Amino acid sequence: MTRSFPKLFVLLLLATVLLVPAAMARDLYVGEAVLPEGGRIDNQALLRALDEVLVRLTGQVEQSPVESLGLGPADVNSLIQTRHTVRRERMEEDGETVSELRARVEFDEPAVNQLLRENRIPRWGRERPAILLWMAIDDEDGVSFAEDPWLESVVAEQARRLGLEIVYPLGDALDMAEVTLADIRGGFIDSSVAAAGRYGTGVIAMLDLRADDGLDDPIWSARWSWRLGGSDGGLQHTGLYRDMLVRRGMERLAATMAGRYAIRDTEGEGQLRRVRVEGIIDDVQFAEVQSYLDNLGIVEDVRIVAARERSLEFELDLSGDGLEQFLEMGGLLVRDGPAVGDVLQYRLRR
Repeated sequence: MTRSFPKLFVLLLLATVLLVPAAMARDLYVGEAVLPEGGRIDNQALLRALDEVLVRLTGQVEQSPVESLGLGPADVNSLIQTRHTVRRERMEEDGETVSELRARVEFDEPAVNQLLRENRIPRWGRERPAILLWMAIDDEDGVSFAEDPWLESVVAEQARRLGLEIVYPLGDALDMAEVTLADIRGGFIDSSVAAAGRYGTGVIAMLDLRADDGLDDPIWSARWSWRLGGSDGGLQHTGLYRDMLVRRGMERLAATMAGRYAIRDTEGEGQLRRVRVEGIIDDVQFAEVQSYLDNLGIVEDVRIVAARERSLEFELDLSGDGLEQFLEMGGLLVRDGPAVGDVLQYRLRR
């Protein structure tokens, strides 16, 4: 028997469900740029903030998107919604904390999307699987799991800049029984598949940092390994500074993820697809499914076109291809057999 929830409760719940993706979307369009102490927000700072947003949305890390698009002060000013200065605390490698003055600039989402669309650049939206990150370090103290607050602050800043969600393992007995230091150093991703399921992450990454102590200024080597959508990748490189090795590895991972999940917006070439979702038994689940569909980056509009017992059929107005990949990414819906005609069949995950 279907339960009927009070209408006010459902409306409040739906507003809450819609709020989270909307907030995430706004964060994707906020860029920051470090300012000199006492400095003002000038055009160069605005261009650097826009560059951060465009890198986050495109995964284009090899060249500045602002430079490749030939954007100037007039272009960036037409995209801005708000701008102000903020203070950020940054940890130095020696553990000291320094304060930075930054410009924080929020850009207009539709205008930025239009810019990318006009230049036929694929855009990576809200569909960003969390990354389970394992880190090991080999230095003068020996080999250990990396538990360095400075290193974690470097990872956190790059995650903010690139729009990535990093999850660290708890390091409990179950984690340690499954993933060893040797696994991380060897890049044996298979050892972490069960852990990724427990933590609810869609990407597994391992970082092995090693110092060559034979020199006065040790050379660091970094070996990154990751698994994304069933495909393995990685990066191995060396340098004097660990933070640069972390930055470069996370940029490469972000570019790989953008290559998989970015969509090419089509202007005036939208397509309609229908999706039937089984297993919706109350108003709460209906609100959850409709919100989920409405907030997929590829979906422009959602309409309910049919209802039958515990199933609803939705018509989606799409801005690109690859709907099935996006439907299954969040784990809310699972495939429920082959398509019937042009209607995709899904069910609500229990």
